[in-house]
Amino acid sequence: MDIQVSIIIASTINFFIFYFILKKFVFNKTLGVINGRKEEVEEAFRKARAEEERANQIKSEHEVNIKRYKEEGVKLVEAYKTKADKIYSETIEDASKEATLIRERAVVDAEREKQKAEKEIKSEIINLSMKFAEKALEKEINEEEHKRLIDDFITKVGS
Repeated sequence: MDIQVSIIIASTINFFIFYFILKKFVFNKTLGVINGRKEEVEEAFRKARAEEERANQIKSEHEVNIKRYKEEGVKLVEAYKTKADKIYSETIEDASKEATLIRERAVVDAEREKQKAEKEIKSEIINLSMKFAEKALEKEINEEEHKRLIDDFITKVGS
């Protein structure tokens, strides 16, 4: 086995010819496909990053909105609680006023009943005294003397 220089030169020339043919027809297309795929992957990464940023932005907006809605909810609850307390206080105050009015009416009614009873008792006492006086005097008294006796009797009984 000898080394033949002509075969080595022919092989080297064939190799370079084959390389240039492959480079011209295959490598450029393959590199174009590889570069295209690389650009697609990079574009997909850019889109993914943009979507992630958008999602993070939307998330932060939603968190702000949720916080605001919670604060508004707390404010509404406090407002309704204050309103309920006010209504409760007003109801208690109205009930107290109504109870006071009822007590005052009861006192007035009791006083009225007392005065009515006193009048009835005085009238009854007057009638009884008249009967006793008539019996004691055994005679009928005229109207003027009757009034005078009644007034005297009331004065004596009242003191």
